[in-house]
Amino acid sequence: MISAKRLRAHVEALTAHGPRFEDLPGVAACLRYSTDQLSAMGLKVRVERYGSELHQVNLVAEIEGGTSDDAVELCAHWDTVEASPGADDNASGVAGVLEAARVLRDADLPARTIRFCLFGGEESGFDGSAAHQAFITAQTESIVFEMIGHTAAHQRIPEELGDFLDIPDRGDFIALVADERSQDLQTRFARHLEIPSLPLVLPAFAEHVAMRSDHVPYWDAGRRSLLVTDTADYRNVHYHRTDDTADTLDYDFAANVATAAVRTITELAQ
Repeated sequence: MISAKRLRAHVEALTAHGPRFEDLPGVAACLRYSTDQLSAMGLKVRVERYGSELHQVNLVAEIEGGTSDDAVELCAHWDTVEASPGADDNASGVAGVLEAARVLRDADLPARTIRFCLFGGEESGFDGSAAHQAFITAQTESIVFEMIGHTAAHQRIPEELGDFLDIPDRGDFIALVADERSQDLQTRFARHLEIPSLPLVLPAFAEHVAMRSDHVPYWDAGRRSLLVTDTADYRNVHYHRTDDTADTLDYDFAANVATAAVRTITELAQ
């Protein structure tokens, strides 16, 4: 069972040392904490480097499948911008991956490998997730957590979508963003949610609105990937600011999102 209390503990630990940016202290602390958490579950953590700097690293752990080399991945980026402790962006996503890993670790041996990926370099252009594409099979697919913990009384919408979408005024839903080939992931995930959701397959004229996270290298490579997000700065006034802190998050909301991911991945890995 996904625990809201454990999600908060993860977010507090990940944000305790400040921004997770380049050579700042928060980077080493985050990588150490995430590695320790996954290792304590009995998972072997692989360091996937894409450069020579400390911060140019992905952490990857997996539950090996029984009959297939293909994998279903649950992903989040661990890095932040320079000035923000990044509770929602994206300690919330990392916390969701860690909690899902804890729950899935005790599941029966899956047919497909279940892989947990914590990417660096999202804030600098998806460097970590782009490099990761070289290590995975063509049929590997992913669910990407990009800010899953904030709810608000008000919700904005990208101007490009004003005449295309009727989005609720209240920010209490999770957006599920897919391209055409990833709609099955979207449908499965939405079925397992107990909170409102907004499934989106964006028209070509507005695709750039969603090209802001680690699902992009999967789409570019022709792989299926689902972006799961609370819509970032269209809802969260603390986005990329010093006040993006643990106290601003809704952990029951995040727990529901992570629970849906566990159930979706369990289906996909069978």
